[in-house]
Amino acid sequence: MDKVQEMLKDMEESGVKADCVTYNTLISYFSKAGNFQTAHAMMRKMIRDGLVPTVVTYGTLIHAYCLNGNVEEAIKIFRDMGVRSKVTANTVIYNILIDSLCKNRNVEFALSLMNDMGVKGVRPNTNTYNSIFKGLRENNWLEKAFELMDGMTEHGCNPDYITMEILTEWLTAVGKTEKLKKFMQGYEVSAPSHGIAATR
Repeated sequence: MDKVQEMLKDMEESGVKADCVTYNTLISYFSKAGNFQTAHAMMRKMIRDGLVPTVVTYGTLIHAYCLNGNVEEAIKIFRDMGVRSKVTANTVIYNILIDSLCKNRNVEFALSLMNDMGVKGVRPNTNTYNSIFKGLRENNWLEKAFELMDGMTEHGCNPDYITMEILTEWLTAVGKTEKLKKFMQGYEVSAPSHGIAATR
């Protein structure tokens, strides 16, 4: 931290002003290292310097807290960014939170965040659905899974090999292969290394 302060001071003395990229890099480093106190101190300094935290700033902190197992703090930052800072969360931030909530078996909250995405006009992607499907499978919430499968098709969100792996294993085990076949119609799901090719 002393070295960082020294570098920032050197920048100022040389007439080079720290910008959002400078601070986001520092916040990312300290938060990933688990030094959240310093990460937040950097964010406060960023604001004092007249810079506005961006979606990247908040996303970095949210991701680090989730990796650290502190989803509650991540949710607090998520709420703060929307209310106090007026920064709109993007698909990446929602996905990080949804995935962490599902891994912590808080699927209802994850579903509410997915609904919030719709309200805010943030488009879910295949990763969003994959995280939710995993959470639903753990709870065997078939009807909700069917609802999301229909929604995925309606919104033209293509499944990938992970989606099909989750659903094939789950729906085959509970005897719902017809539903799976219907969902798969019109999609050509490629191997992991080649992405997705939609045929419809």
